Amino acid sequence: MYQHLQSIAAFVAVAETGAFNRAADRLGVKPSVVSHHISKLEDYLGATLIYRTTRKLSLSEHGRILFEASRTWMDHTGNALEQIMDAQNEAIGALNVALPTFLPDPRIEAAILNFIKIHPNVSIALNYSDRIADMLDDHIDLSIRVGTPSDSSFITRKLSVVSHALVASPDLLVRCGTPETPQQLEEMPFVAMNSFGDSVILERDGEEVEAHFRTSQIFTNSIIGALSAAENGVGFAIMPPALFEDAVAAGKLVKLLPQWSLPTWIVQAIWPDTSRRVTLTRRLVDHIATSLKTT
Repeated sequence: MYQHLQSIAAFVAVAETGAFNRAADRLGVKPSVVSHHISKLEDYLGATLIYRTTRKLSLSEHGRILFEASRTWMDHTGNALEQIMDAQNEAIGALNVALPTFLPDPRIEAAILNFIKIHPNVSIALNYSDRIADMLDDHIDLSIRVGTPSDSSFITRKLSVVSHALVASPDLLVRCGTPETPQQLEEMPFVAMNSFGDSVILERDGEEVEAHFRTSQIFTNSIIGALSAAENGVGFAIMPPALFEDAVAAGKLVKLLPQWSLPTWIVQAIWPDTSRRVTLTRRLVDHIATSLKTT
């Protein structure tokens, strides 16, 4: 069996990525090399492992059996290797990390970059997107998310808590007036985002008031786009300080109802415990958490 370990690794890569070229990219070889290993393995077994069509690849019944067994073996072997490397106090490996397009706590990104600097044998792919990645299908080792995760089967760790505020451009306040109460927000245009609903609860000295926003002229799935809309006076918006502070300092935005506070949002690290790089993932998360405590 030992002479077929490379072929088995190539087969698992194809099964996980669904394509010979993507498997080749993961393994750092040419697609022809991957194809050779699959053919070599099928010849040795005398069975078809992968059905190939012009549109997609699919595993045969024999292929599914081999994939499940091989993936379990590789997961256990990978975890053992990571534990040994971790015991030697040297982090080694590659991680895929998913983050939102804008992370409201920039200290987390700084901690990730610092982790790379102090561990020269670690490489990290940072995948920024407002789409919540499917961690298993997209082969994500760690996801940094704002809010509560919908899938409770993953491991989670709270990293920080971020506040938000209401901001608007001076031009909008000239046109609509500066609100003095939460209820007056309901008469102003609002920049709608899928991260927020059509209302918000504000709190002051134990008093809570829910303000309902009127229909907006603009909707965006990007908080960066919402910032631009707010700066251009299309409507007021809900923003984290890390995003609006420069605009406020430059006079492009003004904080509304500063004596009132909005609900806070939790920034969490989320990862599957089935990853072959789970030890390295935990080491990165520990580094981030420690960095946040010291800043």
